[in-house]
Amino acid sequence: MKRPQALTDEQVESYNRDGYLSLRGVLSSEEAESYRKLIVRETPRLGYPPKLKYPASGKYTISGNAIAEPGFASIAEHPTVVDAVEDLLGEPAHLTAYVAYLRSSGDKGSGAHSDYKRWRPVGSSMNWLFTIIPLTDFNDDYGPLLVSPGSHLLSDVIDREARIWDVPRPEAKQLAEFIDPELKAGDVLLMHGHTWHKAPPGTTSEDRCGFFNKYCGVSAPPAAGYYPYTRVALDSMSDPYRRLIPFQSEKPLQTTRLLLEDGDNGDSRFLVLKNPSGRLQLPGGDGWEEMEDVGWDVGARVGSVQELVNQQAGAELSWASYVADLDEDEGQCRYYGYVDPSFDPSTVTAEQAEWLSMDELISSLGESDPICQVASEWKKPDVVRGKGKAVHQRKQQFE
Repeated sequence: MKRPQALTDEQVESYNRDGYLSLRGVLSSEEAESYRKLIVRETPRLGYPPKLKYPASGKYTISGNAIAEPGFASIAEHPTVVDAVEDLLGEPAHLTAYVAYLRSSGDKGSGAHSDYKRWRPVGSSMNWLFTIIPLTDFNDDYGPLLVSPGSHLLSDVIDREARIWDVPRPEAKQLAEFIDPELKAGDVLLMHGHTWHKAPPGTTSEDRCGFFNKYCGVSAPPAAGYYPYTRVALDSMSDPYRRLIPFQSEKPLQTTRLLLEDGDNGDSRFLVLKNPSGRLQLPGGDGWEEMEDVGWDVGARVGSVQELVNQQAGAELSWASYVADLDEDEGQCRYYGYVDPSFDPSTVTAEQAEWLSMDELISSLGESDPICQVASEWKKPDVVRGKGKAVHQRKQQFE
């Protein structure tokens, strides 16, 4: 049974127009103070990056699977927050990033930016938002959070009828003047993933603390792939909210493969290669993490699948889009897909290459084969997919 809408129509309209929405006093002062003390206490043990030693000046984060640490999970499943998130996304949500943060005295803050980043699991969905929850007032003393109203519209989807959604490069010179939503400890700011924002430094010697968790709609997976949560992280959530964790398996991400589609209609075909034993498989193999500029947001395998496909099939692909994670041998395989009307199948140079239709795949392998499972998932019409990029492409992510 569908629950009643938690937000008013006016609140939803305001969010869609401005790219953000403030909810006041979601946490009591006692709750906010309790979370603040938790973050301050655990930052020396759990804080990232490891090169920073609290209380040295800088930004510290407690993220990802640290949600399983005592006291942390409850904020990610706060009913008021989750209901508002799902009202704005228009569907059930997945938690794509769990982040508690602390900016210590002397931190320089951050400049104007949006967090849509095609190379990161946290920022590559086509339907996602932040929940920013200050645990200290975000004022001139601690440092405000400023937002540019309507800036998310600069990155509106180019063609919503396309199989793979794309957005234009936003023009910073078109940004509206940044404003201060005057967030207090315990408020919640729901912010569109394309909304531009900045966080000037404060003047106080006290720490600036809060959460910035990120959620995507379940039908809009991150193009780079989901962050790999553990079973312990899943079990830290209460039963009604375990659904927020896109958990797949205890096995580590080990391999990565690409479903390369030629054609975009009933006549489409998929590239398969014959391995030395004659078995059909998708191009790919052992994957790896691109370490530069990744930090805690791990799991993307776009760079490795691009390189493997180029080595094995000769095809050069500028992007790939996450499809699924399935068990393969002792680990999990992260599958990506690619389809583009401009793709020329003659660029595939592998000698053992075959192009098979869906019916031919099922006839050769059976519906339960991973290739058929991935192809079926890839062709679902109700899944919204974007373009995932490799980390080394981050400065050209809109090309």
